[in-house]
Amino acid sequence: MIFLLILAGGILAQFLAGIYYEKNWRKGLKVEVHFQGEPIFQGEEGFLTETIENAKRLFLPTLQAGFSVSRNLSFGQEENTSMSDQSYKRDIFSVMGRQRIIRQVPFMAVRRGYYEIQKVDLVTRGILLNGEMYHTVPASTYLYVYPKRLSGENWEMLFRRISGIYESRKRLLEDPFQFRGIREYTPEDPMNKINWKASARTGSLMVNQLNSAVSGNVYILLDVEDETVWKYEEIHEEGIRLAAAAAEYFLSRGIDVGLITNGKDCKEKSEIFLAGQSGRGQREKLFQCLSRIDLGQDCRKFSDCLEGKKEFLLSRESLCILITKNQYGELEEIMAELGEKNQGSVYLATLYSEMELKIKRKQRMEVLRWEVKR
Repeated sequence: MIFLLILAGGILAQFLAGIYYEKNWRKGLKVEVHFQGEPIFQGEEGFLTETIENAKRLFLPTLQAGFSVSRNLSFGQEENTSMSDQSYKRDIFSVMGRQRIIRQVPFMAVRRGYYEIQKVDLVTRGILLNGEMYHTVPASTYLYVYPKRLSGENWEMLFRRISGIYESRKRLLEDPFQFRGIREYTPEDPMNKINWKASARTGSLMVNQLNSAVSGNVYILLDVEDETVWKYEEIHEEGIRLAAAAAEYFLSRGIDVGLITNGKDCKEKSEIFLAGQSGRGQREKLFQCLSRIDLGQDCRKFSDCLEGKKEFLLSRESLCILITKNQYGELEEIMAELGEKNQGSVYLATLYSEMELKIKRKQRMEVLRWEVKR
């Protein structure tokens, strides 16, 4: 009889302990996941921090914390990571009462993008590791992975040419009221530039040098449209990298840079437009815009996109640099017009080696080719 009473008491105690655990395991439990504060570039390593804080005395023998994040952030071949369209990361903790656990998890940024974690799923077992209990806590953390940096001799040669176009354009837009200096006359100089007093003093013809009449702002025009059913994601990704490198190149020289693209924002689901400015803040805005381009969304023809902004670009006297794989008449005409009226434009064709460059150079429109590796 006594044995039965002890057994019944044990069963009752276990039952009550189970009820108590089920009602109280979530109390005082704080779970957070957050990305590092600074953005990273494609191909670099980043860190995710997991924090578990149990503010009560109750011991949690097993606590599984899981969350979904894009598979473009690779956590390696860990057993607690499952892969599909998303990575589902699971970590198991044993949490004592009044304990805080902080764990840093490294990952590799495989592709550029904007990545969020919006919730954490918690799973625990009963006090005797029987049954499962679930709870979901909201999370709010994000990470920008910027486009991969470009480097190498080909890149340097390309931007020496673009820089030369920019400087030539500035000379064509000289302001007669902004005197910069005097140099010797060349046959290409018009007669009205000759400084007769300086020529008489030196005994040879001298001409005035003038500063540009405009600030020399640059607009990067990024086209990510696929004209056919074939998708050219590699080419578009390279175009995005070129846009980022061009922006950084000009911004580092104190030049205003803006962005127009028919690529859709993965957050806003709309085309991206960033007005031209200079400075470090503009660099971050521009890199963030490029990171958020979603190549999975349909986009409209870029010539249609430019028609609505052509007058704006003309009024700004902007040097327009078009980055595209597409080569069709309407786009060529718009770029030629921008080049003629703004004293210069660049048509940068991003192509595979077997693709033919069909666009021909115009008087004020330079045509450059950039080969994309498969």
